Amino acid sequence: MTAIKNTLLYLLTGFFSFVLLTGCLQAVPDFATVKIKIHAPTQQPGMDLTRVPVRIRSVVEPVYYECYPDAQGNAVAEVSPGRYFILVSASFPEGFSVSATADEFIILASETSEFSLQLDLALSGGIIFRQIYYAGSKTFEGANYTKDQFLELYNNSDGVQYLDSLCIGALAPANSTTSSNPWAGRDVLGLFQMTWMIPGDGDDYPLAPGESVVLAFNAIDHSARCTSGLDLSKAHFGFYDEALSGHEKHPNVVALKRIFAGQGTAYTMSVHSPAPVIFRPVMGVRKWLEDVATWQAYQPGSTSGLIYMHLDRSWILDGVECVQGPSNALKRQPSSVDAGYVYLREGQNKGNAVVRKVKEVLENDRIIYQDTNNSAEDFVSDVPASPILKTLWP
Repeated sequence: MTAIKNTLLYLLTGFFSFVLLTGCLQAVPDFATVKIKIHAPTQQPGMDLTRVPVRIRSVVEPVYYECYPDAQGNAVAEVSPGRYFILVSASFPEGFSVSATADEFIILASETSEFSLQLDLALSGGIIFRQIYYAGSKTFEGANYTKDQFLELYNNSDGVQYLDSLCIGALAPANSTTSSNPWAGRDVLGLFQMTWMIPGDGDDYPLAPGESVVLAFNAIDHSARCTSGLDLSKAHFGFYDEALSGHEKHPNVVALKRIFAGQGTAYTMSVHSPAPVIFRPVMGVRKWLEDVATWQAYQPGSTSGLIYMHLDRSWILDGVECVQGPSNALKRQPSSVDAGYVYLREGQNKGNAVVRKVKEVLENDRIIYQDTNNSAEDFVSDVPASPILKTLWP
């Protein structure tokens, strides 16, 4: 009889444990609700919002949830609890793209989070970054080597683009690992350290559709120095100024013009997380530089320290948000320029670059690269650096 009582007690205990466990699972669901209201850009009030994907990306894992708004711009997704941020971007055949972002947020089980996002509009095509090589390689002795950095620009349009007076720089802060961005949410942005310009009188450097140019930070042959094996002595342009002792350049390479001095004896990109931009001031470079009171200032909220050259976000032709990783992804590019980010999963000093994805190849073999203003969708990371060094001009 005692044995029977004990058996019944164990069975009842197991039964009640199961009921309690089941009740707990029902009381605390393992998902949360995210509601997003998307507003069309002011320039395209009647656009079809149902064609704009909304992605809720995890901060700690390379996963995302995707949903689409209804015609009124309302989207809903059920997600697991965690840390997320929102990316909204789409390109349209009419030649423009739209984007918006929501900064990192934490969502708990059974919670509902609501967001209202205004889409920014930007033109697609034109001069874009095809390849960005910033993380360097190694010397043959095993030391880190970064002098072989370069940028590659590409004409993604149907017409000739003139590179004369095109400006190049990187947005501040220099790294995505800093704690905050004082320019966040502003239309006027700061440029890190120095600013450069392609020389010419207006028609000296035409770039035909499907052609690219390489801008080398040290336009020399690096193949005997480092594991990347890059020979940049035939680069089209070099970041070079005689006043900078830390730069080297082959004599046949055209020197970029340093138009804002900044600080230091050399110019370099962050090896972890640069935010490079290509831009043209609407008033022209000369007037932009002369208007010191408007465009040269301290960072927002400061009255001392470094002076930064500033630009308006509407001047940017292309920009890419390179970050160290999902957990160190401070945004510097406006969402209208780059709604996402790209990073090197294999880390620095591997000789790898981030390279834009091919969208299509036309009948004449001209490549059209993907340009949705969302680098998370537009770029492939960890590609061995391989610049196109075709001779373009005599």
